[in-house]
Amino acid sequence: MASIEWRGDYTCRIIVSKPKPFGKGYDRVNKTITFPTSMTAKQRIKEAEKEAILFEDEVKSGEYLDGEQITFANFVAIWMKEYAEKELAPSTLVKYKRRLKSRILPALGHMKLAGIQPSHITAFYNNLTETGVRMDVLYKATDALLEKLSQTRNTALSKNTGIGRNVFARLKKGGSAVYDTVEKLCTYFEADVKEMFVQQDTNKVLSSKTVRHHHTLLSGIFTFAMEWNLIKDNPTRRVRLPSITKAKSAKPKHYDDKQVAVFLAALEGEPIKYKMALLIALDTGLRLSEVAGLTWSIVDIDEQVVDVVQQRQYVPEYGIILCDPKTEKGERAITLSLYAKEKLMEYKAYQEQMRLKYGSAWHESDIIITHDDGVPLFPNRPSTWFGEFIKRKGLPHITFHGLRHTNASLMIGGDVDIVTLSGRLGHADKNVTLNIYTHMIESREKMAANKIDQFYNSIGDES
Repeated sequence: MASIEWRGDYTCRIIVSKPKPFGKGYDRVNKTITFPTSMTAKQRIKEAEKEAILFEDEVKSGEYLDGEQITFANFVAIWMKEYAEKELAPSTLVKYKRRLKSRILPALGHMKLAGIQPSHITAFYNNLTETGVRMDVLYKATDALLEKLSQTRNTALSKNTGIGRNVFARLKKGGSAVYDTVEKLCTYFEADVKEMFVQQDTNKVLSSKTVRHHHTLLSGIFTFAMEWNLIKDNPTRRVRLPSITKAKSAKPKHYDDKQVAVFLAALEGEPIKYKMALLIALDTGLRLSEVAGLTWSIVDIDEQVVDVVQQRQYVPEYGIILCDPKTEKGERAITLSLYAKEKLMEYKAYQEQMRLKYGSAWHESDIIITHDDGVPLFPNRPSTWFGEFIKRKGLPHITFHGLRHTNASLMIGGDVDIVTLSGRLGHADKNVTLNIYTHMIESREKMAANKIDQFYNSIGDES
């Protein structure tokens, strides 16, 4: 039976004994409850007795979790099932799983949840800043691995491991592989990484931003544990993140006015589906996933308005999914230019022609960016095509996301205020916009000063 120990007028500790899992004797588990000062003594006693019965039932049924006994790895599994898989976006969940599996659990997973102290987390963060921790470095096959690969055809290797045939072809020719491939192959051959691969670029270190991503994830997990009364406080709150010397943030790469004109001219004669995807990104500043998620039902061509309400993206383990925009401010209405309106009308007419041409073979879809038979493009395909296109045309290298930066540059050059720009881009806060485009805004500020100088000079001329 549960016992109640009062510690002052408003706090009590409930104690329950349960048999030890191994051997003889009992373990005592307890739960501390603090009552509101507004409750009377009679109410507090009645509530404490009620909580004691519930707590004893939890302990006896095995539902009670003890932070002193459960390991961090086991708790993470519970957190994943009860919270992460239900509340987080698939893309975020995949990133969290990767960080947990690759770095966090190997370092902290074996420890008791309640036993993890700020010193343990500090040591973990310091380890993240050392060389050899990054997972995006490349690996080359050793002679031992090449010998194993030579004994089996690429098709069979691909079928057995889930790795593309081109990866094996590349490795056999002396090419490199990423860590995910390394891990799969080492598991398949039941071999150690050092035996199968040689790591390249061993001096690379994680950025401070990546370390903070790990901190955010850990902090969220420990906060969840606090809410379940498994730990008294969050150890990450008493940790100072290590400072990392890194290069100054690079300016967002984009096209200037003249380069945009050359870019648009180069698009003439290219497949219309790609032209439309790139033009939408340039005209609206939409992200790649937002362009891929556009449907005819959320675009009002007559009013020149695009309602951004969803993303379409490929997420490992999930495939192609539709999900909400990146932030709460991500749901927004954007006005199209007249030029973009005309191009959309031409594209819609082209799709109608293709619908008639393909007849029953036409794939019915509301998605705007599709193949000629109506099948939606793979979400990342416009980005891949764009890279191939600018290389083929000899244009300055920028990424597909660089078209978003180009849109921002055009807006800033047109004296669009920061609040309006932030709203069009779907940033969570205008400070995000300011931080990304500081150099563009500073250049406009200098132009403003030049205009004042021109005013002063005009006064001098008149006198």
